[in-house]
Amino acid sequence: MKKVSLALGSGAMRGFAHIGVIEVLEKEFKFEAFSGSSIGAVIGAFYCLGYDLGLIYKVAKQIRNDILIDFKVRKNALISGKNIEEILKLFLRDKKFSDLKYPFYVVATDLLKGEQVVFSEGSLYDAVRSSISIPGVLPPYKIGDTVLVDGAVVDKVPGKVLRENGCEFVIGVDVSGKGLLKEPKNILEMIMTTIDIMGEEIFRLKQGYLDYLIKINLEDINPYTLADVEKAYQRGKKRAEEELGNLKNLAS
Repeated sequence: MKKVSLALGSGAMRGFAHIGVIEVLEKEFKFEAFSGSSIGAVIGAFYCLGYDLGLIYKVAKQIRNDILIDFKVRKNALISGKNIEEILKLFLRDKKFSDLKYPFYVVATDLLKGEQVVFSEGSLYDAVRSSISIPGVLPPYKIGDTVLVDGAVVDKVPGKVLRENGCEFVIGVDVSGKGLLKEPKNILEMIMTTIDIMGEEIFRLKQGYLDYLIKINLEDINPYTLADVEKAYQRGKKRAEEELGNLKNLAS
């Protein structure tokens, strides 16, 4: 059986579906490496550090949405991001890529150069914080003179970086959807739905780097609230179970 590598995609709170997928696949396959954009970078970092993902999602269910999403309009973002940063620091403070159980590649976007940036060494917090900087929603993250925003701007399911690093069998996990099933009711939903649509178009050009794609139907789940964390998790688990037969045949 081939070792498999997972490219964990963006999708805000829909990304808790990644936990269900990983829990199913880890029972059947040996993992070689991981990559992640945005929420995929968060979940991938936690898993590669050895955290219990089941516990992570149970903790997430207890966090109030108004604490996580702290609206404080600034010149470059709708949300201050301070609460999100503090939560990340609880798990990632002082952690480095060298502490991880698997090779891990975090994708962000250089806003000034318009180029993809891949982190695979150094500070794990800096990498993940860069990758979740949704343009217009969370403030960009600066490292030196480099201004970084969400990895989904350039590659929402980052399989290319795994392929370039020689991974044997690359599985993409797409949790983003194509938007909302109803008209956006505020500027946050408008921005993020627009990013989803643009990301889908870019992804069509890069999907060829994947050996297999697990696409999870989450379009009825609001990606901007923690209310549906349980539903997203269960959808991811169910979808991975449905794909196991095909995956075993292809990876054998």
